[in-house]
Amino acid sequence: MAANQEDVKLLGVAESPFVCRVKIALKLKGVQYKFLEQNLRNKSELLLKSNPVHKKVPVFIHNEKPIAESLVIVEYIDETWKNNPILPSDPYQRALARFWSKFIDDKVTLLFFFSCFVTDLSPKHHLSLHRSKLFCPHDYLSKYY
Repeated sequence: MAANQEDVKLLGVAESPFVCRVKIALKLKGVQYKFLEQNLRNKSELLLKSNPVHKKVPVFIHNEKPIAESLVIVEYIDETWKNNPILPSDPYQRALARFWSKFIDDKVTLLFFFSCFVTDLSPKHHLSLHRSKLFCPHDYLSKYY
């Protein structure tokens, strides 16, 4: 199937940094896609069917094959559309890029989310929760993304 005839959809919410990451990759590659805005308080059947494990966005659907998790989606886009490479071709450099991407997801993005969007706790409380072994920010975020 020619690139311009491919069925490409992105399920997400406009405010999500994880969805924006996928949108940027698609823009860099020049891939046309249909954005399907999701209501995370009332998840669509398509979202639940496409990401039955986490039930969150983003979900990328290419020719009816769903892929979840923004970093995985970006790698898939990079490998599927060869023009304008996103990741380095050298295996070591690619591994470093993956390491820093995961680091940003695990540390920086979560702290940014808490500092900008969570209003029910004081910043000092956020930090103590984040450092606590009892608190998993991924569990907290999974309610939203």
